[in-house]
Amino acid sequence: MQVYEHHASSPPLQAALKGTLPHSISLSYRTKHPSRTPNAHILATFPPAASTDSIPRCWAAAYLDRSMRPETELWIFTTGEIPGHCESPDEKEGFCTECKKAVLSLIDYMGTLPIPPMHPWNEPAMELARQHEKEHPQTGPDAVYPPGPGLYMRHLLIPMVVTLGACHHEVVQLLAEAGMLRKEFPGHEADLNKFWFKVADLPQTRDLPEKLRWGEMREKDLAIVQARTSIPRTARTLLSLKSVGVFEKATDKPVAWTFLGLDGSLTTLHTEPEWRGKGIAKAVTMKIFKEHAPELAVDDEENAWAHADVYVGNVQSESLCRSLGGKPSVKILWVRVHITKRDSSVT
Repeated sequence: MQVYEHHASSPPLQAALKGTLPHSISLSYRTKHPSRTPNAHILATFPPAASTDSIPRCWAAAYLDRSMRPETELWIFTTGEIPGHCESPDEKEGFCTECKKAVLSLIDYMGTLPIPPMHPWNEPAMELARQHEKEHPQTGPDAVYPPGPGLYMRHLLIPMVVTLGACHHEVVQLLAEAGMLRKEFPGHEADLNKFWFKVADLPQTRDLPEKLRWGEMREKDLAIVQARTSIPRTARTLLSLKSVGVFEKATDKPVAWTFLGLDGSLTTLHTEPEWRGKGIAKAVTMKIFKEHAPELAVDDEENAWAHADVYVGNVQSESLCRSLGGKPSVKILWVRVHITKRDSSVT
């Protein structure tokens, strides 16, 4: 199946993503985010000159930027993710043959692209990877590494291993069957539930306690944000994201915050311990969705969508999402895949 490069504003691509919302929400947001380097590739299995009427029933699209490693480099969506998409009685389970071909064609194409250099500000991540290799020299798919910061960077030593984010569990399964999933690296064992929210159905944003005020997260606040999360995000990336913060009026200290990730998902939601149990996390979430989500993912019926990815078993975050009317839609994962190591017998 042929693969085509698209511009972010490609009319057929944006029409295809719009018509498949909310299922395509991560890729839809990512293609629209202004933080896009010259190394980004937006790909689809239909041409940029296609009319909306000529877009095939089965297709796949992706956003790839290898220069962003160790942050998420790749997002993929295929129409096979939509429940009921496959009509064949022989293919009731899993993706249809054409959707599988579309995904694998994208991956094959990615393997032919040049690898740009890592951004200089991410070089400390490579140092962590090298140190991890010294401490744990075993390599290969059967290697077992102990938890630690270096584990999340170790894949950087293998140039063709890519971090694939917010990926539908059946796409991950397909890549595993094709021999591309690298199980010695973290992610494949950690399912997340994707929650969708209709922005129009969100509750009213509640007032903050008297001693607090609203604001946006500033550059001087990012050190504490990075210290409170294990997810590798540079200050540069965080500054490119929409944010909502809550600050003590007396000290100007941030006590709660969240961001909309590069794919529009709720990310880095945090409340300092002394302010928990007061509904602040819920208020922060409602505010960022209402202020920054309404125009970014709007379906053909003019419904605006927002979303959040929550690790299975994170009862507190799941409860928060449900209290806002969110519904768990599908299992997703963040995984490392080897984009040039495909079993050619899998088609």
